[in-house]
Amino acid sequence: MISQLKRFKQVCVPLSLCALAIDFAGCKADEANDAGFVDKSVMTNDPSLPFQRTWKKPGFDKSKYTKLYVAPVNTTYMLQHTDWQKGANTAEVEKDVAKLAVFTQDVIKKAFREDPNHRMTILESPSTAPDALIVEVALIEVVPSKVALNALGYAPFGIGLTITAVRSIAKDTSTAAFEARIRDASTQVVVAMMADRESEQVAAVSVRGLTWYSHAETMITHWAGQFVQVANRKPGETVKDTDVFTLKPW
Repeated sequence: MISQLKRFKQVCVPLSLCALAIDFAGCKADEANDAGFVDKSVMTNDPSLPFQRTWKKPGFDKSKYTKLYVAPVNTTYMLQHTDWQKGANTAEVEKDVAKLAVFTQDVIKKAFREDPNHRMTILESPSTAPDALIVEVALIEVVPSKVALNALGYAPFGIGLTITAVRSIAKDTSTAAFEARIRDASTQVVVAMMADRESEQVAAVSVRGLTWYSHAETMITHWAGQFVQVANRKPGETVKDTDVFTLKPW
């Protein structure tokens, strides 16, 4: 038994350390394919913002706006790419995606409502007020956690860490991507756009992966918080991106 454990450590510990090195080197996912919800041809990468691509209409002054309407989340583009659930019941997929859309809309509203600065008042219905903005978000990709594989991560003798290593090397991780437009409510003119794609955070122990959309919900929650930070951002201030590593198992 001792010799088996010794052999396990010789093989699995280096593999696990390798996985952590890979994850730390590339937690930020590559950009998602252009879905067409925003015009990426005019968008650039601003290192002071946490999103991969952004654009702001020249002359746009966010200080003029005090109200915000979060439109129902668009999932049309996401439903067109369901390779991660080939063979699944279409009705079940659509039901899951609809729930995730509602979650996204709710968590964005919640983030603004709980903002200590009370920068924006959340509207429950569309408005044409001159001091109101409309946020339109499209979820364009969600690759869920692999529940069965993640469950193996809690096997005895550190096998879970080895599974984490195998998942990392195989790039078997949860990802999510969005594209978003901000409109002036009174003119309907798009005044800002943003797009981002994230991978799940690295965690020594994680129970998020034991449900299909736990990692995606965490990423969406981080984005909601970043929307608030960007709304509150002062000139020249940098809004930090999501941390690569988390000590939270949920």
